[in-house]
Amino acid sequence: MSEEQVFPTRLFDPELNRAIHEALPGVVVDAFGALTVLGDGAILVAIATLLYWFGSETDRHDRAMVLAVAVTTLALVTGLKGILEIPRPLYVAEPPLEFAPAAYPGWSTPSAHAMGAAAVYGALAVVTNTGTRHQRYAAAAFLVVTIPLSRVVIGVHYLGDVIIGATLGLLLVAVAVRITTRSVTPMFALSLAIAVAAFALGSEEFTTMAIGASLGGLVTWPLLENRTANPLAASLLFLGLLVLPLLGVVKLLEVSLAVEGGLVIAGTMVSLASILETIGFALAFGGALAVPYLATRLNDTDAVRKLQTVLPFRGRHVELAAVGDEPSVDDRTRF
Repeated sequence: MSEEQVFPTRLFDPELNRAIHEALPGVVVDAFGALTVLGDGAILVAIATLLYWFGSETDRHDRAMVLAVAVTTLALVTGLKGILEIPRPLYVAEPPLEFAPAAYPGWSTPSAHAMGAAAVYGALAVVTNTGTRHQRYAAAAFLVVTIPLSRVVIGVHYLGDVIIGATLGLLLVAVAVRITTRSVTPMFALSLAIAVAAFALGSEEFTTMAIGASLGGLVTWPLLENRTANPLAASLLFLGLLVLPLLGVVKLLEVSLAVEGGLVIAGTMVSLASILETIGFALAFGGALAVPYLATRLNDTDAVRKLQTVLPFRGRHVELAAVGDEPSVDDRTRF
């Protein structure tokens, strides 16, 4: 699509960004600028992953559901961005939005921050047991409103972008709650279907990451969901620190390796580099899902038990009084 192709509605008018920004006091604008980072993809994935790793064994199905929602969000938002190709308001505004960044990558519609915040924080409000239900929903509602609005205030998204994003994010939570009552596998299957459909329709926005992560979840979770895991915190940290850098390795290989050739898939030529990157993301995400189960095997190793004695954990529960105590795997962490 060309830069002139935007939705013909007031909700996709950069002048609305300008009006909202100018109507707010400077301190409020600054607060929105700080809050927006809570919708970053890396932050959302880190939160969902750490809660999955350190949550109680009895709640792991629910934590895996949150991860599946996050992956499905990635597939849907990047697919839509790559298909619609709507330019951001900061690139079409005349005169320019002086408060917006000089440059910001990616397409505008829908907002990934809005969809991710609604999907991940909404899912956490549904499955966690911290506080009362009303308190969790109130906290999630605050984030689902303020994070999307922050994107409008700083000029990187239209108001329509964030409305669409937040709405789709909440719909994904509703779908996940409905189809994952027995297993999280259907949500990973939905994610893969969306990612593949987006690729077939011509999206090139993080296609390999979306397909790879979805495939990793779809293959790995059925092998894990009926198993038990009871890892010590030291085991999780030791193994987790090995798995997380895999994502960086995948991106490094993408940049450094020039692999020629490719395969024709669904009538489209796919480069070998893209195929290898997709496999890398599948292994990385599948590895992240397997961490609690693999880490349990390290509980009785000398290195882990020594590390456990100096961590402020009893089992997986953060407890300062536990420093120096014998490690225990009986306690549970509930977030």
